[in-house]
Amino acid sequence: MLEPIKAFKKPVLLEVEKHLGLGVKRPENYAFAQEVEVVPLTFSELLPISMYYPVVFGIAEGKIIYPFAVLGFRGKNIYLNEEGHFKVPEIPKIIKHYPFGVIRETEENREDWLILIDEACLSEDAEEKLFEANGEESEFMKKIKEELTELALDFAKAYQYAQELADLRLLKLLPEFVVNTKLGIHRFKNILIGDAEALKNISPERLYYLNTSGYLPILYSIYLSVRNFVLFDFLIC
Repeated sequence: MLEPIKAFKKPVLLEVEKHLGLGVKRPENYAFAQEVEVVPLTFSELLPISMYYPVVFGIAEGKIIYPFAVLGFRGKNIYLNEEGHFKVPEIPKIIKHYPFGVIRETEENREDWLILIDEACLSEDAEEKLFEANGEESEFMKKIKEELTELALDFAKAYQYAQELADLRLLKLLPEFVVNTKLGIHRFKNILIGDAEALKNISPERLYYLNTSGYLPILYSIYLSVRNFVLFDFLIC
């Protein structure tokens, strides 16, 4: 995750000194995501998410290529109903982990993933404490940390996958991509989309690698996922 998703009201790094004695109250539903328009995706969810959401690629920090799903426009998540539940069975992982998240930090050739939390969900009265009185992680936090470690590794693999597609010229840059829905016209600037048609230029050896690594079906699914924009008018209430 390159930056917090829009659901975070007060994103901060998790710190023992700052958050000792505090607990977290997790949301009862996904109403917190009602204004979330886009979310970054991990590698393991690319295939299932691309069956329901448009999946495209962006460029961050001038060099990192990352996949993201489009959930809506103009401050409205159209995949969410009024009761705070998703209208489709697949929910992006970063949303399911809220109010926790991870953020990537790089320094020279070193990469670290730090734990992010929405301070708006913290209080002294919450039962699920982050740390014990002595400063050690609570059992609850240890479990969360394990889940976030897996999430960070999954994000890193998604970036690696996107870079490999770019190196093989299997991503197409669109200076402008226009989507017209009931919410109006939305223009994406400088996004990349999966280009399955470019596979005809790939050598048999590379094609075999893409197939055996599981990359090929994901590429096809992402390539076709752009058609999911036509679902928006059916999802808009």
